[in-house]
Amino acid sequence: MPKAQTSYASLLELNGEPVIRTYTADIKNVVSMGKKAEHSAIVLFFTLQFLGTTEEGNLKYKSSVQRRLFLDNKNRPVFKPSKAQKLALSVAKINDELILEVSKNYKFIGIINVEEVQKKWRKLKGVLQESFTDLQTVIGDFDWQMQTGNIQKIYRNDVFYNFFFSNFFYQEFHTEKSLEHKKILMNGIHNLDVPVLEQKTITEQDVLFQNITIATSAELDTKDKLFPLEKMNVFLGNLLGTKGSKHSLEFNYDGLYKVKPRIGLITEGHLAYAFRIKDIYTKSTTINFNLEKDE
Repeated sequence: MPKAQTSYASLLELNGEPVIRTYTADIKNVVSMGKKAEHSAIVLFFTLQFLGTTEEGNLKYKSSVQRRLFLDNKNRPVFKPSKAQKLALSVAKINDELILEVSKNYKFIGIINVEEVQKKWRKLKGVLQESFTDLQTVIGDFDWQMQTGNIQKIYRNDVFYNFFFSNFFYQEFHTEKSLEHKKILMNGIHNLDVPVLEQKTITEQDVLFQNITIATSAELDTKDKLFPLEKMNVFLGNLLGTKGSKHSLEFNYDGLYKVKPRIGLITEGHLAYAFRIKDIYTKSTTINFNLEKDE
């Protein structure tokens, strides 16, 4: 009589060495409305260093960005950025040095050096108001984001931090079910934040469990009280233009992490997700990161 397959769980431990690790990452967004498409992409070169724990037992990391580059729609570096890109690069400098708070599961919680970031913004704001006199609305948006009541939410829901900090260490991966978490896709459709339910599963592993692949997928969390159904219907209705028109919303989400469990490190990550209304609207986002070296 054949033996029944035994269910088991894997527990991944996180590397806690206080060394400097170097990463490259790129974040791309493409929005298509009819025949018009807008493309934005940026490459980051940064380091991450584990600093220890907070009084609450969470983890502290120092993130230091060495360089940012915009890419064109053919993934070539942009050496002559537009006015909007210059503004974005100027504002991004306030994030060059961040102290990040992360849970023991490697889930991003927020930033610790809030006052330092706000101080940098106040200093930069005066310079921007003189240099970009025709972009006061955009500067006003950044000013709102840097307010004490908003800043942590902005960082916490950032699409890159949400993916980079994977939230699967010291959590059990079972053979019969996926690891599931709620998350928010900030500006998922237009400027609307969309709740989703994300699942992670170990899909590949070698015999010695030294190299594994963790696949991640997600579905819309329409039962979440934050799901912006009414605002979404208004936005889509404005796009359709014709009363009575009905179009379905398609959502795709596909990603993976390459992990070395024995040393507790993620060596690379890739994510692509998209919202589509056939022939009318598409917004796609891709995120990639790679561990380049340890110092």
